Amino acid sequence: MDVNRHYVWLAICTASLLFGGLCAGAAEIPSLSVPDAAERSPCPSSPAPSAAPTSAEKTQKSGKYDVDRIGDRSIGNGVNLYSLEKEHTLGQALAAAIDLQTTFVADPDINDYINRLGQKIAHKSDAQMPFIIKVIDSPDLNTFALPGGFLYVDKGLIMEVDSEAELAALMAHEIAHVAARHATRFATRKYAFSLLSIPFAYLGPAGLGTKLIGPLTLKKFSRNAEIEADLLGVEYQYAAGYDPQAFVEALEKLHSKETQMRARFAKASPRAAKVPLHEQIALAFASYPPTDERIQRVQTEISTLLPSRDDYVLDTNEFQDVKAKLTWANRPILRRHRPGDSLPNAPILHRRTPELQPLRSGG
Repeated sequence: MDVNRHYVWLAICTASLLFGGLCAGAAEIPSLSVPDAAERSPCPSSPAPSAAPTSAEKTQKSGKYDVDRIGDRSIGNGVNLYSLEKEHTLGQALAAAIDLQTTFVADPDINDYINRLGQKIAHKSDAQMPFIIKVIDSPDLNTFALPGGFLYVDKGLIMEVDSEAELAALMAHEIAHVAARHATRFATRKYAFSLLSIPFAYLGPAGLGTKLIGPLTLKKFSRNAEIEADLLGVEYQYAAGYDPQAFVEALEKLHSKETQMRARFAKASPRAAKVPLHEQIALAFASYPPTDERIQRVQTEISTLLPSRDDYVLDTNEFQDVKAKLTWANRPILRRHRPGDSLPNAPILHRRTPELQPLRSGG
């Protein structure tokens, strides 16, 4: 009995620290749309506000999302078991493992251009570490970042986007993940939930709730991190001189592809499309927020938080040259064989000689 009391007390203390951190973390992301009931309810220790401030008022009051103070803001702060040095070491180990199994684009001009583009955005970000940027020789349409400043861009993504501003927007999103230290902060919370589930396991059926609450809360943090990366990424590309609407255009293309995939899924599995609440369940466990929600939040930030400018960088000749170079290198090659060349495993055409041909009957 004393042992159970000990674990109950440990669980209460851990939960207080953990959920106190979660409440503080929730305030790190500005609410640019009307939140649901769960998000509107304040933390237990916080007094209920008389009127919810607008996103612009929050920005002016805290200064965290003040685009004029990029590099001198509290981005990436919070409970984190990893120091900046440990985070870089972690990313370095992950990058080494990836590099061993990955083929990279060898063209020095392409690598130099993508590196300069990424460094241009990184220098206008809140990141506290240098970036190492590589181009993967893959037709996939991805770009991703590891903790510690290791950024990868697929060749297929460069060929898919229409302008340098769109590519800069997608790279800025990943740079924002590194600047906000989302990976190690997520790992810290996951570790906290692992500790929390240990004492609750001794409480019998009452501990079953942690199996659902833990993953869903982590998913919520992950989805909020994506929204924060959207907002910060738009600020970074804006600070670097690019049109922030380019990110909206990239998201709209993603939304179109997402709609097509859902339509194919519904056609292939009509029964699954008729399951009640199947979309709500899928969204509850999805890391990314719905694309239309992301577009709405980004458009709100552009119109309310970013000062207007007369000129933006939309595209450059250098980007189009790099894209054309990749497209030319990726073209199908028709190989011609001269008479006498032997092809391994090729089918052999046998022609009948005249003396082996059957005689035809007259008439």
